Amino acid sequence: MPPQNKKFLAQKQKENLQKRIIIISTIAVLAIVFGLIVYGVLDRYVLRPKQTVISLEGETVKADQFEQQVRWMRRNRIIEIDQILVTYQQLGGSPEIYAYFEGQLNQAITQLQQPTLIGQEVLQMISQDLILLVEAKELGIEIDDARIDREIQEAFGFFIDGTPTPQATLDLPEPTGEAEEDNGEDASPDPTATPLLVPTEYTEELFQSNYQEFVDSLKNDGIKEQTIRDIVRMAVIRQEVRDAVSGDVERTQEQVQIQHILVAEEETALEVLQQLEEGESFEDLAAEYSLDTSNASLGGDLGWFGRGQMVTPFEEVAFALEAGEISDPVQTDFGWHILKSNGKEDRQLDINAYEQLRNQAFSAWLAEKETQYEPEINENWTKFVPSEPSIPANYLAFIESMQTGQPILPTEVSE
Repeated sequence: MPPQNKKFLAQKQKENLQKRIIIISTIAVLAIVFGLIVYGVLDRYVLRPKQTVISLEGETVKADQFEQQVRWMRRNRIIEIDQILVTYQQLGGSPEIYAYFEGQLNQAITQLQQPTLIGQEVLQMISQDLILLVEAKELGIEIDDARIDREIQEAFGFFIDGTPTPQATLDLPEPTGEAEEDNGEDASPDPTATPLLVPTEYTEELFQSNYQEFVDSLKNDGIKEQTIRDIVRMAVIRQEVRDAVSGDVERTQEQVQIQHILVAEEETALEVLQQLEEGESFEDLAAEYSLDTSNASLGGDLGWFGRGQMVTPFEEVAFALEAGEISDPVQTDFGWHILKSNGKEDRQLDINAYEQLRNQAFSAWLAEKETQYEPEINENWTKFVPSEPSIPANYLAFIESMQTGQPILPTEVSE
């Protein structure tokens, strides 16, 4: 081996140093890259999902819960579009029919293509939900898993305790004395008679199969089963709170029975009023003049109604009239009305009117609570808004073709 001079050794040391620097730098870069990958995974699946998006008095909604709610809302929007397209096809499809649905379609598409719009809607919904959760605690309302299970079962038409199952029966004639004398024994069955129709029993196994199929379909849109349970739980809490805060709504209400004649101009209304004063029949004039075709042939009879069901000017006059009294012309956004009162009394509300009043009371209560509470919202909430599920490409192509009046079927367009 030749002797190594100082210059050679110095060069060798320099090369070794450069190699070490390269190795160390490579390791450092790899470590940084690995760290970024690990952080990205941790941020996506561990850190970010646990960040709070919105909170109120100890009640919080994390990023993963918020994302799931947005996915659920997006899925519902896509289902709405699907239902519109099906209805459009069932109605025969034409530019006129498309024009009827155009506004709904454009709104749904815009919301889906601009994710923060649905994100904002979900955020507002969750704000209400948190208020209801806080108030539910104050009211002592608790919903356990068994209640959620039962609500889900009933939503699928399965009642664990059983419900009466109607069976179709035949209207068979009663046997006559003459037939008994002729046969002397029971008549033979008629092989041509229609058999009793017994519906297939909806068993728990069948419910479980249907429910699992539904849960599996949600997985395609990234929606977890727990999200459905959370949605059901919140719906039950909302109903329980509504029932609690609207419990003092009276089932009876002052109501009036009114006939009316609707015309377009005040001059016509005064003309009709003049004829009434001269003794003309209200029923005959309603049939001749009234633009309200839903009751013109019935003498303009609106039946009994309570407060909050008619526009304000109409309602004020209706409740001010005495039985048999006819009003001066009353203007509303619909035109000019002449009212005749046939009575005023306290009457029991039907179930629909009663529930409407309870809903109105609940909405007013909730609006008041929204002015009292101020949920804390993460200023970066938009980064947690998903853009999936998205509108199927064949739906978009079909909608575009609807404008021509000769749409292609969604199944004919590739995804």
